[in-house]
Amino acid sequence: MRKASFALAALLLAAACGSGSDILGGLGGILGSPSVDQPSDVRGVVRTVDTNNQRIDLDVAYVNNLRQTNQTGSVYYDSNTRVEYQGSSYRVTDLERGDEVSITGANNNGRYVASVITVTRNVRG
Repeated sequence: MRKASFALAALLLAAACGSGSDILGGLGGILGSPSVDQPSDVRGVVRTVDTNNQRIDLDVAYVNNLRQTNQTGSVYYDSNTRVEYQGSSYRVTDLERGDEVSITGANNNGRYVASVITVTRNVRG
């Protein structure tokens, strides 16, 4: 229940800031999850993969099963992040613009860090 109230508060704050706000990067400490012990889920479409900063920029569709409109966000990854597609493992750098992904992650010092990225639709078909 506590997790839901954090998500609701973050959604209200994002709505107050206007559409197109960076809900994961700008509000990662609130929306990502209250702690690393309580993971959150994000679904969206990959815009870019920044290997220098270990960051994936997304067009966000859902956060914890709540629909988002006109939202972008940043999800970070580390050496423990797994990427899966159709039962096989891949590298984060294999992600491409347009891939649809479902991400499970948690707040790590105010940044949403992915633990598992599942490709739900590969842009190459």
